[in-house]
Amino acid sequence: MAGYILYNGFWNPDGPPDPVRRLEAAARERGRTLTPLPNTRAVVEFSGGIAVSGFDAEDFALFWDKDVRLGRALESIGVRLYNPAETVALCDDKAATHRKLAAQGIPMPRTLVAPMTYTRMDEGPSRPFLERAAERLGFPMVVKECYGSLGGEVYLARDAAELRALADRMDSRPFLCQEFIRETAGTDLRIYVVDGRPVAAMRRRSDGDFRANIGHGGHGEAYTPTEEEAALAVRCCRILGACFAGVDLLWEADGAPLVCEVNSNAHMAGLTACTGVDVAGEIVRYVFSQERQR
Repeated sequence: MAGYILYNGFWNPDGPPDPVRRLEAAARERGRTLTPLPNTRAVVEFSGGIAVSGFDAEDFALFWDKDVRLGRALESIGVRLYNPAETVALCDDKAATHRKLAAQGIPMPRTLVAPMTYTRMDEGPSRPFLERAAERLGFPMVVKECYGSLGGEVYLARDAAELRALADRMDSRPFLCQEFIRETAGTDLRIYVVDGRPVAAMRRRSDGDFRANIGHGGHGEAYTPTEEEAALAVRCCRILGACFAGVDLLWEADGAPLVCEVNSNAHMAGLTACTGVDVAGEIVRYVFSQERQR
């Protein structure tokens, strides 16, 4: 039996990214081995069955990638993944995340999903959709690509012209339009949940951007979630089947929490720096405890 940390070799051609190195080190500190492995070296083959180079049914892996096709192939031959491929797929697609959570009554900003379109279409998403979004959500309006990380594919449309320009720029990429929560613009809360427990939380703030992401100039400070906030984060992870995840919350004017998104592979450097909590260690502890039970 071997343990791996799967990461994306295309995005990280120079070697494992920071979270993977932290997980590897956390395992080493506990006298265990987790081997970083880029998805570019895990070749899936369909030929009278399913095979993935280098893996067998006794193995397990921290699935720190979004290569869901690889994840599902690994699960089909018996490899145990943390998080499961279905969880990663749900979290990677923001529309899928919202659909799954909305079906269970999770409070979120009002969200409209753009209709599917194709490249080189003059109209792009239909004009009636954009008119409906403007009518339902007003301006400013948050526009998010369904696939994106670190806040890089999240935009603010201040009027109908900016909304149309963003929609045209999307081309065939799926996106959604979302209510702008004025009360907490530039601020959010990240709660990291591991094994059904909130292990660390930080409040993130940005002085110059409506996004609070640290990568866009935000800064974090340690935060103690309320019982309501913690319970909401834990419930989201349970609904999505996440063994661990970073749950991002906003607040309504009355202080009630709203779920912004759930990250199955949330970065941990900023959270660990401002809270002192070894998030990688918590994840590794959970994974090895699960493996011992097997």
